[in-house]
Amino acid sequence: MASKALKPNSLRTLVKRGYAAQAAAQQSTFALPAQDPKVTTLPSGAVVASLETNAPVSHVAVLFKAGSRYETVASIGASHILRSSVGLGTKNTSSFAITRTIQQAGGSISSESGREHILYGLDIIRDNIDAGLDILGDVSTQHGFKPWELDGNLGRVKDEVAALDPTTVAIELLHKAAFRNSGLGNSIFIPKHRLGKLTSETMAGFVASTHTSNRMAVVGLGIEHDALVSFAKGLGVGSGAGASSSSVFGGGEIRHETGAPVTVVAVAGQGASQGSSDAAALAIAQQILGTGPHIKRGSNASSALAKVVAASGGLGSASALNISYTDSGLFGYFVIADSGSVGQIVGSVHDAVKNLNITDADVARAKNQVKAAVHMATEGSNDALEDMGLQALLTGKYLDPAAAAAAVDGVTAGAVRSALNKVMEGKLSISSVGDVSGVPFLDQL
Repeated sequence: MASKALKPNSLRTLVKRGYAAQAAAQQSTFALPAQDPKVTTLPSGAVVASLETNAPVSHVAVLFKAGSRYETVASIGASHILRSSVGLGTKNTSSFAITRTIQQAGGSISSESGREHILYGLDIIRDNIDAGLDILGDVSTQHGFKPWELDGNLGRVKDEVAALDPTTVAIELLHKAAFRNSGLGNSIFIPKHRLGKLTSETMAGFVASTHTSNRMAVVGLGIEHDALVSFAKGLGVGSGAGASSSSVFGGGEIRHETGAPVTVVAVAGQGASQGSSDAAALAIAQQILGTGPHIKRGSNASSALAKVVAASGGLGSASALNISYTDSGLFGYFVIADSGSVGQIVGSVHDAVKNLNITDADVARAKNQVKAAVHMATEGSNDALEDMGLQALLTGKYLDPAAAAAAVDGVTAGAVRSALNKVMEGKLSISSVGDVSGVPFLDQL
């Protein structure tokens, strides 16, 4: 069969398709170079850490050692008021101008705090990062604390306190029982009797004592490191050591009677501090004991504590508790149960934790769970930013999740047993919320 000649129009179409295919093939092989994290310590003592992700949205945070542990008797509750005041007027900018600028730039400002830190966060499209950084620097270092704005914000603070669930209350009371009147015993939520008592002068004094350059970290994802260093150098903060805080684990008991049909009990001994030799071992012990279901709408029937609760015959659940701070920690468990069987469940769970049988197979499984937890905790951009910020603030360096997860590789079953014995044979603390009539006292455990 004779072949037909292509018409001119068909020939042009074929040529265009060929060019398009070549362009698509070239584009599909293009990738932006991967970047490593960068950390810089400024002469002022501030730590700057960043990771260039080449993403269209930038995430930046300014952190200070200004958590509730740094509150004094006169400033109890200041850290809660401080984090809820982000977005109010500053010395330079009104609340309306902050909101309008951030919204028009396609960004958002947020804040969160714990016992050792406060974080001021910015999420914004990369093209408008300069406008966002101006606002972030303002809200994190130039607090206004106008009396009428603090009064207007009090309603939101009251709502946050009123909405606390019993589990959160029990954890806060556990810290109070364990660390008593020292820094880590201070709650991250303002006590009800302190509502409306913190003046502008008190708040300004708390910020002056905690927001200094050598207590600061600036971190970012999706931003050039040099730009972040320049931003950190331009922040208007003072110098000096600032407020200090030391905490001693004393042990104790706090019972909060509410008459609720469900009771929450938290029991803990002194755990490991961040970076200590027992930190990895107790992280593995937590996973062996159980931290809740790993299947959506499923049970945690394979965990040691779930088996104990089921065997006790009561209605409830139990989970291991592991919290680390720079100089101390808490390790133990909490139980949620109906008031009729809470005493029986707490007694059974306590004996199980104290006499836990630890095998090499348990440790191997728990190592995988610890590694998964480390990686999953930093999957989101905001979680990764917070992790980078806390490491930079509290340790002065940054380890990526892979390096942090690898810390458990060398832990043995003997090390886990030793760390757990150290906790359970020392002083203990207990808190309970609900109908506490059936909750055993500390000396009965």
